[in-house]
Amino acid sequence: MGIFKRNRPEPPTGHDLDEQTLAKLQEVGADSDTPRLWEHFVYCDDESGAAILESRAGEAGWDVEQFDAKPHGIVASRRDRPVNTQTVAEARRFFEGLAASVPGGDYDGWGAEG
Repeated sequence: MGIFKRNRPEPPTGHDLDEQTLAKLQEVGADSDTPRLWEHFVYCDDESGAAILESRAGEAGWDVEQFDAKPHGIVASRRDRPVNTQTVAEARRFFEGLAASVPGGDYDGWGAEG
């Protein structure tokens, strides 16, 4: 066993699961410069938190659907942006910050059409 840890470079998006999802999109031939349907999932403890999530995501240009089943939360989507390293990193920062602003907030990731 070595005493030195190998420093693994941080992925371009800053998140391994984002990199895996982007790789899957490339596998199915999705062009990273073409706008496509893109959805993000954010959960929280209650309806008031979901209302805050809905309002702030809407103000940022996302189409938002709130769901009130437990857990509460939103699905935020748009079709006017490409899904690539830059936009994924930006969206993750936005949605993680949004989740952190409400009780029980949890950003559960994203998906996009191929």
